Amino acid sequence: MTRGPISSRPTFRVVAQTGDALGEAPLWHPVDGHLYWLDLALTRLHRMDGEGRVETRRIDRPPPLGAIVAGDGPGRLILSASDGLWLYDWERDGMEQLGHPEAGRGGVGYNDAKVDRWGRLWIGTSDLAERDPRGALWCWVPGSPPVLADSGFTVVNGPAFSPDGDVLYLSDSVGRRILAYDLAPDVVGLRNRRVFAEMAIDEGYPDGLTVDADGGVWVAHWDGWRVTRFSSEGERELVIPLPVPRLTSVAFGRQGLAVLFATSARLDLTAPLLEAAPLSGSLFALQTGFVGIAEQTFRGR
Repeated sequence: MTRGPISSRPTFRVVAQTGDALGEAPLWHPVDGHLYWLDLALTRLHRMDGEGRVETRRIDRPPPLGAIVAGDGPGRLILSASDGLWLYDWERDGMEQLGHPEAGRGGVGYNDAKVDRWGRLWIGTSDLAERDPRGALWCWVPGSPPVLADSGFTVVNGPAFSPDGDVLYLSDSVGRRILAYDLAPDVVGLRNRRVFAEMAIDEGYPDGLTVDADGGVWVAHWDGWRVTRFSSEGERELVIPLPVPRLTSVAFGRQGLAVLFATSARLDLTAPLLEAAPLSGSLFALQTGFVGIAEQTFRGR
C-alpha cells in the first residue's frame, strides 16, 4: 500500500499566517526540499524550510502572478506572470524570460501550471476579468514552441496528473466542474475530454488540484470552505472543512510527501466574512493519511 489508514477525522494546523491577498500555487520542490507558494495579487514569493521558517521575496513582474513549477536545480523555479513565463533563481534573486504563449492577447493572464510525468509543462490561462471564455491550456515540450491543447475556458485551474500519467485533470472553475483527458507520452495533445466531477453552488468553485499516490484527486474549493478528495472514478470520498472560505490550491510535501498543504485567499472578502474567517490568506497543513507524488522538474529550454 502507498498510504496509511484513512483518517476519519483529518487534522489541520496553520503553518504560516502570511496574510496573502491571493495565496496560490504551493509547490514542494523535489530538488531542494522547500515549500514555495505565491501571493498572486501582491507579487510575493514565499519559501518555507524544513523547520517551518518562512522567507518572502517580492517578484518584480506586473501582477497577477500565476503559478510555480520546479526547475532543474535547487532554488530554480518557473514562474508565470501576466507577461509570460520566467525562470527564477532564488539564490541569485534573478529572472530570465522563457516564453510568452499568450503574447498579443490583452486581458489574458497565466494561471496554474504543472509538469506531467514525461517532463512537459502544461499551462492554463484565464480571462482576467473572469467574464469571457478566453482562457486556454497550453503544452510546452522542452526544445519546442508551446502548443495550444484546448481553449474556451473563462478560468483554467489545476492541472494535475494520474500516477501513471495517462490522465490529465483540469478545473474549469467558472463552469464548476473538473474535466479529465487522456494523455500519452508520444502525443502532444489531449483526447477523450470528459466531465470528471461537478460542483453544486454551495460547494463553491473547483480551484487548484493535486493527485495522491493512490490516484485520488484533491481539490481546493474557492468559496466552499473545504478541500475534497475524489476517487479516480470521480466519487467524493473525503471532505475536509477548513475555517476559511477561499481555499485556492493544494500540494503534498514534507517527509514522505505525507502532508497536504493548502493555500488560501482574503481578496475581496467582506468585513463580516473576514471577521468570521480571520485566518484567510494563511497556509494550512493537513494530515490526511494519504501521501503524494513528487513533482517533475522542467528544464525550460
